[in-house]
Amino acid sequence: MFFRPARLTAIIRPLLFQSDIEMPLTLGARVGPYEVTGTLGAGGMGEVYRARDTRLKRDVALKILPAMFAADPERLARFEREAQVLASLNHPNIGAIHGLEESDGVRALVLELVEGPTLADRIGHRPIPLAEALPMARQIAEALEAAHEHGIIHRDLKPANIKVRDDGTVKVLDFGLAKALGGDVVTADASLSPTLSVAVTRAGVILGTAAYMSPEQARGKQADKRSDIWAFGCVLFEMLAGRRVFDGEGVTDVLARVLEREPDWTALPAKTPRPIRTLLKRCLEKDRRKRMADISTALFVFDDDSNFAQARGPQDPADIPKEVAEALAQATRRRLTLVGVLTLLLGAAAAATGVWVMTRPASMPVTRLVLPTSDATTLSLQGGDRDLAITPDGTRLVYRSTNRLLVRALDQLEPDVLHSGLGIRALFVSPDGQWVGFVEGAGTSPLKKVAISGGPALTLTTTDGASRGAAWGEDDTIVYATSAGATGLQRVSATGGAATVLTKPDRGRGEVDHLWPEFLPGREAVLFTITASTGGLDNAQVAVLDLGTGTYTTVLRGGHHAHYVPTGHLVYGAAGTLRAVPFDLGRREVVGPPVTILERVATTATGGVNVTLATTGTLAYVPGGVGLGAQLSLVWVDRMGREEPLAMPVRNYQYARISPDGTRVALDIRDQEQDIWMWDLARQTLMRFTFDAATDLYPVWSPDGRRLVFGSDRAGVSNLFWQAADGTGAVERLTESASTQYPYSMTLDGTALILRQDTAQAGSDLFLLPLAPRGGGALQPLVQTMFAELNAELAPDGRWLAFQSNESGRDEIYVRPFPDVAGGRWQVSTSGGRTPLWARTGRELFYRSTDGAVMGVRVEPGPAWRGSPSTQVLPARYFDDSGTTGRTFDVAPDGRRFLMFKEGGGEGAAPPQVVVVQNWHEELKRLVPLD
Repeated sequence: MFFRPARLTAIIRPLLFQSDIEMPLTLGARVGPYEVTGTLGAGGMGEVYRARDTRLKRDVALKILPAMFAADPERLARFEREAQVLASLNHPNIGAIHGLEESDGVRALVLELVEGPTLADRIGHRPIPLAEALPMARQIAEALEAAHEHGIIHRDLKPANIKVRDDGTVKVLDFGLAKALGGDVVTADASLSPTLSVAVTRAGVILGTAAYMSPEQARGKQADKRSDIWAFGCVLFEMLAGRRVFDGEGVTDVLARVLEREPDWTALPAKTPRPIRTLLKRCLEKDRRKRMADISTALFVFDDDSNFAQARGPQDPADIPKEVAEALAQATRRRLTLVGVLTLLLGAAAAATGVWVMTRPASMPVTRLVLPTSDATTLSLQGGDRDLAITPDGTRLVYRSTNRLLVRALDQLEPDVLHSGLGIRALFVSPDGQWVGFVEGAGTSPLKKVAISGGPALTLTTTDGASRGAAWGEDDTIVYATSAGATGLQRVSATGGAATVLTKPDRGRGEVDHLWPEFLPGREAVLFTITASTGGLDNAQVAVLDLGTGTYTTVLRGGHHAHYVPTGHLVYGAAGTLRAVPFDLGRREVVGPPVTILERVATTATGGVNVTLATTGTLAYVPGGVGLGAQLSLVWVDRMGREEPLAMPVRNYQYARISPDGTRVALDIRDQEQDIWMWDLARQTLMRFTFDAATDLYPVWSPDGRRLVFGSDRAGVSNLFWQAADGTGAVERLTESASTQYPYSMTLDGTALILRQDTAQAGSDLFLLPLAPRGGGALQPLVQTMFAELNAELAPDGRWLAFQSNESGRDEIYVRPFPDVAGGRWQVSTSGGRTPLWARTGRELFYRSTDGAVMGVRVEPGPAWRGSPSTQVLPARYFDDSGTTGRTFDVAPDGRRFLMFKEGGGEGAAPPQVVVVQNWHEELKRLVPLD
């Protein structure tokens, strides 16, 4: 769609005749302790003066604010709040805000006085040489990065707002003032854009601002940090080309070109390095969804010294002084004379030396870098499995980012999306680097593969429990592990088919499960981890399975998730660190003492270590500690989308259940202690509910709020237990089964529990467990089919059972009458659905859509099922696991707001980082030498 010039003219014309700037101050005028000593200029946001701080005896800049603030107390209050945030910025490339001053009705910002020309003056109409432009652009990018990390967006970045001091230091001015002055108005009318609405008197100012506005700002939409990235691209282009990337005779022409035309890339100097051209193209992408999402990516490019070397280029002989050129010529003649004499003497030695240099192994320097990510491409830790993998040649990193599988070439700016889905985990790569394997979902979930170049994901088999690692062997088979401890390790062909069991934990020796398989070189053996019934990860063992004989032997105690390194080492996790030990591959045994090589590595509570190794010597890892999984906060969200955070620490929360009286929340927290916790809403306190060393999960309240049912593996495989909700009394066991079980919902009278049971033969089915006064009775089948039935929830009046099933080929929500489940069946969702939840009134049924949105269905009263079409209640912006194990949201008893998880957020939250160490083998050999 084209933006009509007539429409643009109508937008801009009223701005050209407004006059809201204060009358100019005279020399010697005082604004508080500041005495005006000169003028510095005028901008769209006010007059700017040089002034002397008579108290601190320093020169400052005073920016007089528009008079419109005096008549708008709300806007002034908002501006003062915003100015306080801006004043918190402390960066060498950002012009500082010292304060806000008011005197005799004049309001002024007190700013750092930055001497020197603006970048607009520096450019004029001439390109800046590459060797000068790139260091300046890097400083601008550093300023943007610092501000964006504080949640501050410039909104009006342009050369006129950038100063260049004589020493080469760049200072970005007026950070965030467009928001502070104009607010965050979101409108279809560009005349109300914060950037344009404050540039109210000068057509030249408006024109200059418009030339750097992003397409979304030109359309009157709200700016975000990607708008700053667009402006940064405009500024860098202008520095290199000596002209604006989008220009015209008037604002109408400029904005039309911003919206409709592509940059003239031929205007860039011919010697512009290719990475810089690519960077500009990613900055100036009109669709902000495709635009480079984080300015730190630009720093990644600027850190490449080859770009600066190419920018400097060879020295022009014409620039060399005459006397220097003559001296060089004389030295050259002397060297040529000596060459003839020495050639015969040194020839043989030179030849031998050349052969040695060409054949000796190169010792490359060890380099470290942190991969820059944006909100959309940051690593998401889910806490169960390793969340990243690397190709054997070390060129591409595969990782998980909020329901997406990403692949990032280490020489590229941003990653590509390989696959989208919920619960992506257990990442691994084929030996040839052409395929990525993963598990999608939790519980009984498909093991899949996808070509690293893209394409559809192919299902290989269905696992029998939550994934716990997988590895792809040279024989084109995949060995994987699950939380279903009865089976241990399993193997399946990389082309798909039925899985075969390789190991079973020896309960007689205290083994609980076999996890984290990793192939040794060749096709004969697999490393894996044995977890014990006591001692947690401190008592874990690393073992080697001989695939020929089917026997396994412990090679290391007190460690987990081991990898073999071609240098002749094993590296493994222990107490949140990464350790290495010499290892004899032929004898398959440790031959030296262990050494800690990384102090802090993100490790799941079940022992998965977020470290991945390439055979070529590249290491990638996530800094952290034991139990570092998904970092979540909890918020109340009402039906209008308004959020109210709970004053809780950021932790790896998985499931939350509100008590029947609405006073407490039972929480399943998966970090250092995998236990049930209780949050008191009135007292705002978090208290631990279960205290054993086992894994306690999936809390369910009894209807009267007096008991809590949960799953626990304290007796081996996860079965069901309950305890008084006030923490008194003993924990009682409800079921004894070799199959994994999960509690879902209780009947209204509290006499029966609906649960799910997983078996390798039948998959996931629903059962009814009668609850005797002192424990559970015999299981009664409720919904048993060849498909997976999950997440059953009983309506408050006990008449309807809602559950999730994949019988149609994808998960949908169904309703059956209860207890006569054979009396009918109705499909509620139409485009995929998971984890149903009833409102306490029974008049609404909620569920999560395929993309994670909360959907709602109105339920009409009556003997027959009647539900309205689904409508969205909350958008898909809140954390959602795959929905195969449990529900990740709840609704308040009054039905007015929902308890949701948010990734990150909360006090002290920070996104996980990925550190890449290239040529790491050199460091490993130095730290852990082999005899």
